[in-house]
Amino acid sequence: MPIFARTKLVIHDDCLTPAMGSPKKGLSYATVSYSGPNPQTLYEQIKKLIVVVFGAQEREIQERNFSWDRSKPEETFRVTFEFVKDLDSFSFMWFTIILTGVARPSRQFGKEGNADMRIEAALRTEYPQDTLWQRSLLYEMFRAFYHRFIYEDKRQKFKNDCRDLVGQLQNEIKSFLNVLSKSG
Repeated sequence: MPIFARTKLVIHDDCLTPAMGSPKKGLSYATVSYSGPNPQTLYEQIKKLIVVVFGAQEREIQERNFSWDRSKPEETFRVTFEFVKDLDSFSFMWFTIILTGVARPSRQFGKEGNADMRIEAALRTEYPQDTLWQRSLLYEMFRAFYHRFIYEDKRQKFKNDCRDLVGQLQNEIKSFLNVLSKSG
């Protein structure tokens, strides 16, 4: 759970980008594209997969920027799902899934079209700095020591877990899309 403090030190890492200094170049997001029957079914399926893969409860999933235009025969939709997975008192994973697509009437399938998903994931660590003690030099020295020599290994494990969860979600979505395209 994010720390609600007036002032805080925030350490933010994109889970999908390689470490600094790495020769690998990478994007800070994963994508899945689909073209075939019934792309609109992804809306409900993504919510179900977030519950299964991340161990979330459906009420913890936030839907932002929801837009579904059904005024024309060609439906367009766009929705952003956000989910926060708490890890400990300092850190949490923050997932964002952006779904966009078009569904057209089809005689063979009912509807067909395409959909694109963008999955973003971040690991955030927040240290509150509200009290006089938390802003003192002595506290900052202890916090820096703790973070550097004790907590950094834990954060690296969290980042690897975050990357694995995104890969698992991506694979589950692809499996669903394979079934969807075959069943039509």
